[in-house]
Amino acid sequence: MDQYITVKPEQGKAYLESNSSRPFIKTTQDFLDLGELAYTAGTNLYMLKDVNFAPEFYDLGSGLAGEILQKCSNYHIRLAIVGQFAMVTSKKFRELMLESNRGMQVRFTGDRTDALAWLMRPAYITPG
Repeated sequence: MDQYITVKPEQGKAYLESNSSRPFIKTTQDFLDLGELAYTAGTNLYMLKDVNFAPEFYDLGSGLAGEILQKCSNYHIRLAIVGQFAMVTSKKFRELMLESNRGMQVRFTGDRTDALAWLMRPAYITPG
């Protein structure tokens, strides 16, 4: 898995970024395997590409997207997925993307700069 991911610094934080244009996340376990690298780097921030996920991720009937998004919630992982999402033909998946973008756990975006800015923002703002 390390051959697909680079640990990068930004604003005093580390984040994982994909350097691959291949689908290397084919199962929930593949996604969880990134956790070892993230733990070592002391981060919960991931920036992956849309093409890093197997086609099944974009088929809600497969359950893969739901499982991965649930793992993000369970383990407090902030995941930015960057790409054009040409493979997304399902209206329901597009709705999932829009709903996810309203929260602070998972963001789908076509712009790496936007993804990085989102990852660097505080996930939870305490009332002051």
